[in-house]
Amino acid sequence: MKSNLTEKLLSICDGNSNQVFGINDSTEEQRVQVEAELIKHFEFDKIVWMELPTGLTEDKTTPIVAKTYKITNDDPKHTGKIGYVYKVLFSPKMYEPKELHEPVKDGCVFAPIIYNPETFEPKQSITLSWSPDFPQDIDAPVRTLEDDKQMIRDMLEKVLNNPEEYRPKGHIACLIRFAAI
Repeated sequence: MKSNLTEKLLSICDGNSNQVFGINDSTEEQRVQVEAELIKHFEFDKIVWMELPTGLTEDKTTPIVAKTYKITNDDPKHTGKIGYVYKVLFSPKMYEPKELHEPVKDGCVFAPIIYNPETFEPKQSITLSWSPDFPQDIDAPVRTLEDDKQMIRDMLEKVLNNPEEYRPKGHIACLIRFAAI
């Protein structure tokens, strides 16, 4: 599920997924923009960046541990609290299982590379979908096996000529490691 905050943070962080964003990984401008978005989304009073995932509050009295949360549009609010943020992380592009075979354009989809979790063998697929002729179409010319083969070749050629147009969109998730005190 896409999150509005994820989209904003991704654009602030140069649209680079697989990126870890912390106080030491950003420009001053990026840090200020990320802080503003986090304060707005979670309703923090302010943000304090952590150097390590555990530490003490600003007044050095309370131990804190940054926990990892996936950002959604329904995140709980932390009104009046300080957000102790360790890192903002982006996942690689992920896909819902049905997206991999659901046509994107012209009844076709060119799935991304999927890795077998046991052997790490990469696989990729192209799905071509079409409707067979209907016997009740009296006025339609008779389709031959050669017509069907040529139609399939044409569909495959379209996909191979413009693969990006036929790829599923997928989504990037955003994880944040923080504590609210």
